Amino acid sequence: MSSKIYIVSELCGQWGGSIRKAEQMILQSKLAGADAVKVQLWDTHRMPGDDREKWEYLTMSRRQFKRLAEYAQKLNIDFFASPFHKDRFDWILKSNIKTNKIASSMLEWNLDLCKDMVGTGMKTFCSLGNWSNKQMPFDNKNVLYMHCLAKYPHSPTEAIEAMPKEFIHPLVGYSDHSIGIEACLEAVKRGATVLEKHFTLDHRLQCDTESAHSCSMDFEQLSILRKEIDVRKI
Repeated sequence: MSSKIYIVSELCGQWGGSIRKAEQMILQSKLAGADAVKVQLWDTHRMPGDDREKWEYLTMSRRQFKRLAEYAQKLNIDFFASPFHKDRFDWILKSNIKTNKIASSMLEWNLDLCKDMVGTGMKTFCSLGNWSNKQMPFDNKNVLYMHCLAKYPHSPTEAIEAMPKEFIHPLVGYSDHSIGIEACLEAVKRGATVLEKHFTLDHRLQCDTESAHSCSMDFEQLSILRKEIDVRKI
């Protein structure tokens, strides 16, 4: 990680199950100034919830995962993932990826796997959207935490009101689900050195991910975010 603010472009469900669209998103993220792109790895039929079948088209295969990792490498942009099952984490371990991400929902329904992942010693980002305890989930120097509000979408005002007054290690990052980039800029002002936000090719697109396109950043917003941070030296 460089000394500048590290921006992660989250592909999540916005890739729509299309590998070509995912590659386009990685390219746009790179050109707009992101330092990394991230995907989510799950098997629909092993996810919690009664409506999990509707996510089946977003289940990424190992072949697709490998293709995107290789594409990102060619573009010289970091690539990592949020795994939801042990075998998906094994994909990461067998690749050349050096970073892992624990989604906040995992702290609720698969904490044992989270502990196993942290135990490997891999550098791990962990979102705290569904974590209510004052004490951090893991006492491990390899884990860096990200504040987030687990609501999709929400307003910048809600985001800023829920945001800590200061980001102090190991709470180094902010995972944003608000509309626009105002909350991201505020987080950097408060000391966040890592920003994660969903990315979309077009805010007008629709999907089943709880209006996630509306709280995603597009190419223009990501470009502005990078410029605002770097040029104004927030």
